Amino acid sequence: MTLQKNGKTLRRTYASFLAAATLILSSASFQATAQVDAQVTHPAMPTNRDIFGFIQDITDFGPRRTGSEANVKTADYIAGKFKDFGLEKVSIEKGDTFQWDATKWGFDVDGTEVPAFYMRHSFHPGKEGHFSTGPDGLKAELVYVGNRKDLKGLDIKGKIVVADIELKDIDMNGMLEAADFVNDKQNSLNKHDRLNPFNPNNYPFNMASAIEGGAAGFIGILSNYFDSNRFYNEDMAYFVDDDLFLNIPGMWVTKKDGEILKKLMKDKPSAKGHVVLEGDVKKVQYRTVVGYLPGKNAETLMVQSHHDSGFLGAVEDASGVSEVLALAKYYGQQPAKSRERSMMFVVMDTHFTDYKAHEDLAHNTIKGGGLNVVANVTVEHIAREMVIKDGEPVMTGQVDPRVFITSPSLIDLTTQVVKKHDYQRAMVASTKLFADDEGLPTDVGPIQLITGMPVISLISAPVYLYDIGDTLDKVAVEELQPTAILVADLLDALDTIPAEKLGRDNLGQ
Repeated sequence: MTLQKNGKTLRRTYASFLAAATLILSSASFQATAQVDAQVTHPAMPTNRDIFGFIQDITDFGPRRTGSEANVKTADYIAGKFKDFGLEKVSIEKGDTFQWDATKWGFDVDGTEVPAFYMRHSFHPGKEGHFSTGPDGLKAELVYVGNRKDLKGLDIKGKIVVADIELKDIDMNGMLEAADFVNDKQNSLNKHDRLNPFNPNNYPFNMASAIEGGAAGFIGILSNYFDSNRFYNEDMAYFVDDDLFLNIPGMWVTKKDGEILKKLMKDKPSAKGHVVLEGDVKKVQYRTVVGYLPGKNAETLMVQSHHDSGFLGAVEDASGVSEVLALAKYYGQQPAKSRERSMMFVVMDTHFTDYKAHEDLAHNTIKGGGLNVVANVTVEHIAREMVIKDGEPVMTGQVDPRVFITSPSLIDLTTQVVKKHDYQRAMVASTKLFADDEGLPTDVGPIQLITGMPVISLISAPVYLYDIGDTLDKVAVEELQPTAILVADLLDALDTIPAEKLGRDNLGQ
């Protein structure tokens, strides 16, 4: 087995992706940028090239995992930009959170290596501490369970479960029918099936069932994903139970390697699997960057995204950060007397850990600090579309479908602005369609759940969102300035609407 270590091996992979992305961007993407920049209609707003420069700067720091050196550098960079752009009371708010991090991993079957990547949040000790399969790793019999969700009745005790993991298709037709407004002149939104990287069909339910049945380990074959095992999943255990920890070692393998694995198991039923997984759940400090611009009164409009990532995170979410920076620069050039309300620009942390920064900001800075935030606009993922055809990733050349998840009181406004800008491949849909007990599936979710503030949350969900393939070439460069201009129009309109008409949106409360 060739053990993978969280260091040189991954850095070489990042470097190769960056080299390829740079080559692509030097031609096609920058040609598109040049074409759009030549047609700038809003000279005060940073151009596509300017905004993309923010993304390049941020991704240059490397994977921005909470508590990492890259994360610290990114927060400092954003705070520096906020100050340069004239924002006031710029601060980096810090607090404790817990980061799951693997330092060593690998998988083989009787000495035949099967390429694998650690399953984040597996082998979780349930508290701060070290996890390890020991110096010799975990060796156990393998058992294939297919795509079953419930493993009750199977003989899995002490064994390593091998399961086909299926990502759910996004129900685009259902979304189109439920949306309050759709802007899609080419009728292309329902042309392709799309996978939702955040919503597997049978995981983590099958892993939870494996744990209940006494399994020793878990191998997830990404059966309908593209050819990558670098799937940096969020902690999905809460889909089963808020208090559940996936406390056995888990690994991801690709569909192709999964076929090899299943053949090895078939050819030699007595073969033993060998899993190595080692790492730590550590207490680290989050860094949320906040800056303000005064207006005529203390009522506040909040503009938000998040800066932490799993890998380079060019789309997830350097692209969202770049929009916040562009808007901060734009509004920083305007005098306070030009707007009725004050503005709060926030770039969050802990999107990939436990959303502790979001909860603390909601409780301490907004509610506890007496801030009257009357509306929030969140921007995430300015993305190019990828679809999977015959198991292969295909870039369509289109911007990824985007949805404005919008509080009911703001749907008419959002629809008017989307129409005005002819913002294509876009939907406006009510928060009531997306909210559950955990809140909205966007970065503002935990904050909105606690404060009840009305929101307009712009988001896309490209299939590569949690993957090492989320590199610079995946950013829809030509959409950067148009998105910032549209969001500025939303904010200008929100600035003039009386607070009682903005309302509250107490989802789940």
